[in-house]
This record gives sequence, C-alpha cells and structure tokens, in this order.
Amino acid sequence: MGVATSLHISVEEYLSTPAFEHCEYVDGQPVELNVGDKRHANIQARCAHKFMEHFDTHAGGYVGTELHCRLNIRAEVRFRLPDVAVVLGNRFTPDGYLAGAPDLAVEVLSPDDTIAEQMRKFDDYFANGTKLGWLILPEEKSVLILLPSAAARAVVSGETLTGGDLLPDLAFPADYLFA
Repeated sequence: MGVATSLHISVEEYLSTPAFEHCEYVDGQPVELNVGDKRHANIQARCAHKFMEHFDTHAGGYVGTELHCRLNIRAEVRFRLPDVAVVLGNRFTPDGYLAGAPDLAVEVLSPDDTIAEQMRKFDDYFANGTKLGWLILPEEKSVLILLPSAAARAVVSGETLTGGDLLPDLAFPADYLFA
C-alpha cells in the first residue's frame, strides 16, 4: 500500500483536490496507491475485460477500474479504489462515486504491497457489502478467492476462475490473467 501523508484533510478536500485523484482516503489522510508495473496493468485490464464480456450477455452489471468507493468504517468515511470493481445494480451517488463497496472487489498485488495490507482493504470491502473478493498474486500466478465468512482458497495456474454464487455463469482459465 502507498504511503499515508501526515496531512489530515476533510472528505471534501480529498474529493476536490486533483493531486489526490489516485489516492485512497483512510482515517482522514490521503494514501498514495502503489503504482503497478506493466504486468499489473495488464492483469487489471484482462480481468476487467472478462467481466465486461460477461455483462455483454448478462445485463445488470457495471465494471470499473480504480472506482472511488465511499465506505463507512467505524462511523468514518473511507474511500477505497479497488483495481477492478464489479457492481450489480445502481448504487452510485450523484457525483459518480459508488455508495458502499462493490459486489465483487479485485486487487492485484503490486511488488510494494503486502498481503496483510490488501487483506485490510478486503476487511473494509466486506464490512460494506462486498460478497466476493479476488486477490490476484502475479508472482505466484494464483488468485485468492475471498468470501466474508469463509476461509480463503487459492485458484492456481491450470485451474478455472469462477464468479461463484454472485456470477454463476462466469468462468475462465486463471492463466488468462497472466498471459
């Protein structure tokens, strides 16, 4: 995860300051995201592409990358920007932000991220309604499948990724993400 500044700012200042556009907002501070490399960007795009293909034939979903998700953690506003967000239905605020967490949140582990930091993000997502999470581990060519109340399981090279109960008709080889 990126570095939090020691600067405490309001939500309004966070949302209106262009320098914070690619930052998350945690505990009153803008937090710089670790910028992924070419491989990270490719995985993010390939993942979003598979979801978009799915919604070409299954109406009712939105797919976005680095979508600002307005979360509520212990009565405090927090903004997270998952690498890929899948939203069923329309829960967007008039200013275009997602009210709550995506139904399916995807994070791609960057070289400077830790799994512990990423898991804290998923805790925030699950506390705000996420039903399914994918933590993509590029070095291992695997995906951790996360549910709010179940143990994580890994999908590895040679196996099939699915949308689980959330998107039961979604299935593709995990290797597609790492091509």
